[in-house]
Amino acid sequence: MNYLFFDIECANCFGGHGKICSLGYVLADERLNILEQKDILVNPKSKFHTSRGDGEGIELGYDKSEFLKAPDFKATYPTFKKLLENPDVIIFGHSVNNDINFLISECNRYEMPYFTFNAFDTQILHRHFMPESTENGLGKICEAFGISTENLHRSDYDAYLTLQVAKKMCQIKGVDIQELLHECPNAFYSVENGNVKNNYATVSYTKKLSGYARFVKPDPRLLKRSQIVDKHFCFSTSFEKDRFKQALFLVNKIRRMGGVYSQKISKLDFYLPFGDNCLRTQNVMSIADGHIDIVTEEKMLDILEIDKNLYEEVKAWSMAKIRNYGIPKPKKQSNTSVKTAVNKSNKD
Repeated sequence: MNYLFFDIECANCFGGHGKICSLGYVLADERLNILEQKDILVNPKSKFHTSRGDGEGIELGYDKSEFLKAPDFKATYPTFKKLLENPDVIIFGHSVNNDINFLISECNRYEMPYFTFNAFDTQILHRHFMPESTENGLGKICEAFGISTENLHRSDYDAYLTLQVAKKMCQIKGVDIQELLHECPNAFYSVENGNVKNNYATVSYTKKLSGYARFVKPDPRLLKRSQIVDKHFCFSTSFEKDRFKQALFLVNKIRRMGGVYSQKISKLDFYLPFGDNCLRTQNVMSIADGHIDIVTEEKMLDILEIDKNLYEEVKAWSMAKIRNYGIPKPKKQSNTSVKTAVNKSNKD
């Protein structure tokens, strides 16, 4: 799986609609080594609102004449579509919601079909992992990280800086890019049919399941015959959202049998896809190569020795009943034990 970092510059945003004049990108491998870097110039067919030193307007990365002799958005649309809808890349941008809306504006202006893709926002990642920082702008964040910013406002260079920011956060936190994303699910956006959605509400189910998994302890009675001790399990985000009660119940049994609920794809032993081909499923399928067992819901029940009728009943259970299923209640201290403890305390 490769990573695509992109940035868009606009000639102006009059009327709240961005007129794109360049889209730059950097393609990197799994270790964030750069494979390709390119800036695609676009004739905006509109006025340039350039800066006059008063904080308004834009800074151009090239002379105006370079943009004016470039093809317009309609001509570059196929290139952008191929780039952004490539199923083999994970996309990043800084304040990516803005770039997504620029694309939507241009699709409306030129009456072109909307793009459909997912993207992560390094601005949100930075806010999450660097809460002590008050910086939001790409340039300021780079300065704080000691990253050189010689060619700001040239799209491909801003895409390069976005990559450097992501790489720096990975270094600081001592994690790889996948772990960084799993720790901050609200950085995930999707765009489809001209609608932009922040998927925090969907992927936050993962955080709830992870928190619950830490609460449930292995059951010595089940460990004696368990075949899944230390085996790693994960489900698609679609399953977690649409069947959260069942997901919670499965995590309960996984943990009690000594298994692990995990989103670290490189460590997975069993994966349950479901519904839409979510980003997590795409990532799993891209590296599965035999070491991850892709299972159906029915097979998952067999592995966990769960009765199918009981599993169906879970839909009507309360959340509290699911969370506490099979977990021994703490033993209440008897009155005799309490008296003994008090008498011992008094003697001491």
